[in-house]
Amino acid sequence: MPPSATLEDIKAYQDKVEKNQIRPHDLPPCPRCSVESCFFKTHTYRERRFLVIVKMLIQAAFCSLIQFRCPGCGKTVTYYPDFAIPHKHYTRQSIMGFSAIYVENDNMTYKQAVMTEDGTPGYPQSDSTLAPSTLHRWITTLGGFIQSTQKALSLVLQENPASSVCRDLSHLSIPQQKYRKPARQETLLSCLRLVLIESFFQATFKRSIFIKLAIHCAFS
Repeated sequence: MPPSATLEDIKAYQDKVEKNQIRPHDLPPCPRCSVESCFFKTHTYRERRFLVIVKMLIQAAFCSLIQFRCPGCGKTVTYYPDFAIPHKHYTRQSIMGFSAIYVENDNMTYKQAVMTEDGTPGYPQSDSTLAPSTLHRWITTLGGFIQSTQKALSLVLQENPASSVCRDLSHLSIPQQKYRKPARQETLLSCLRLVLIESFFQATFKRSIFIKLAIHCAFS
């Protein structure tokens, strides 16, 4: 079973929000006027539902996301915690974990990838389970983080020029049975690159590239 954020993780983050312990310092500078994020001011709070997998059951948990405002131009940014990716209800850990199962195994199908040794995660009091189409959308999202993947690769090489990451990236490929069009092939390959670089990034910096690069902080 791929990892998932826990109900306790989400509650702990909500406690930090309520104690005003979330700061914008890890965010990138304002993309409009380049003001450093340490000067951002709290703007508003938005309640968000997250889905976590607990013992094969998909459970909902809620916490507040903070929107910060740039004092230079008024642009707003939503600060996402470690377990969140914009516009996705499932946690980052689940999204990355299930996606990695699919893209790293040549003969894996979407239906097989959402199954575990104990079956497919499902919703309480319902016959609905984690759908293969959901995994397809996750991979599309992760495959779109091309610029952030490149930045992460650059940071790994700056920290460890002798890293084998470039050599490993050059050997990546997607089997033809997994795609019908070149565009999907490139999406799958981009997702696979992200999964590989994420592992190097965590080994190098002991944290996820989603945190370091703030690619899960959605400007609006």
